[in-house]
Amino acid sequence: MKKLIIALTLLVSVFTVSVALADPVAVIVNSANSQVISSVDAKNIYMDRTNTWTDGNKIAVYNLPPEDAAAEIFARKVLGVSARDAAAAESNRVVSNTARNPQQTKRDMLVSSIVAKTPNAIGYVPKKNIEGKSGIRVLFTLE
Repeated sequence: MKKLIIALTLLVSVFTVSVALADPVAVIVNSANSQVISSVDAKNIYMDRTNTWTDGNKIAVYNLPPEDAAAEIFARKVLGVSARDAAAAESNRVVSNTARNPQQTKRDMLVSSIVAKTPNAIGYVPKKNIEGKSGIRVLFTLE
């Protein structure tokens, strides 16, 4: 039993260090979107409380897979939960038919490309993946 507890503690420590050492995460929108968004606004969008931009257009919400380090950083710092818990909450909203704006989960390179092509999109990606990329605007960065 002691060995199991030690192994689990070590695993949690390694995961925490890997998330802490991960690249900064950029929360992005299409460059045509001039709306100013805080981390609280982003939380409301990702928690399905805010579904439209101020101009009335529906927000296209993009996520990374929960096992992605950037998803963990975003979930912890913006949503206040783990990435797996955030994914489970989104899945529960879909299953219970209460999701007003279902999220799309894509790989990081796809998220940045989709956001660059979709005027009403929001997403988050490792900051290094968007350097020099046109069509997107960084709302804020998470370290």
